[in-house]
Amino acid sequence: MTFPIDMHRHPKVSRLPVAVRWTFFEMNGEARLADNDGVFTEAEAEYLFPVKHLQALVSSHPERPLVVREAGTYSIRDYAEHQQTKAEREQRAETNRENGRRGGRPPKNSSGTDSVSTRLQTEANVTQKNPESESESELEIPDDVTKEMGSSQVPSNARSGLDPNRVRAAGVTNLASVRSTLEATCGEPVSELGAVLLAEAICSKAKRHVSKVDAYVASVCRRTPEEVKSAYFDLDIGAVA
Repeated sequence: MTFPIDMHRHPKVSRLPVAVRWTFFEMNGEARLADNDGVFTEAEAEYLFPVKHLQALVSSHPERPLVVREAGTYSIRDYAEHQQTKAEREQRAETNRENGRRGGRPPKNSSGTDSVSTRLQTEANVTQKNPESESESELEIPDDVTKEMGSSQVPSNARSGLDPNRVRAAGVTNLASVRSTLEATCGEPVSELGAVLLAEAICSKAKRHVSKVDAYVASVCRRTPEEVKSAYFDLDIGAVA
């Protein structure tokens, strides 16, 4: 979500109780999760948020309130000016898919800037060719993860085309299962390296240390599949070989 940095100073915001301001923040978050472009049905809005807060948002300004109530809906005013719309995200996803089919994003300038996927793939290739270049501290794994994994638990498909150290560092114990779960969630192809990168990205957003990466990734895929899909396209995972 994006908001103007001086939003808290705007009279129609600053005059509202803090709890009402927080409801407006929550509305933006729920709109993004629901992909509804800021438009809630009356029943949905009044179920999710306190009716008094909704009324305060609707009354925040006589002509340009933060929330508009009409035709049985509550709509966040000027939502598209501040947040990405569903159409914009779908267009970005299609662009990323097309770039993936072509081998990655094109350079941003004539200096030959690599795409995200190209840089990630290059880094992975260097790691595979020179595994000794990484220090032990960079590959440390928490004790509880080490005990759960054991060296024999690294799947054979990880050893076939992807540096096992990279898999261990990510905390993935069953790469094939994680990869399958991510492909089913994203509806797009995911390579072994792509699965590791996506798992790392998912775990990086956790509030606490993730000791059971496989289970956590599966849980996030079930609870917030749209966030996983967004990460897939943001990282251009489809172009990671």
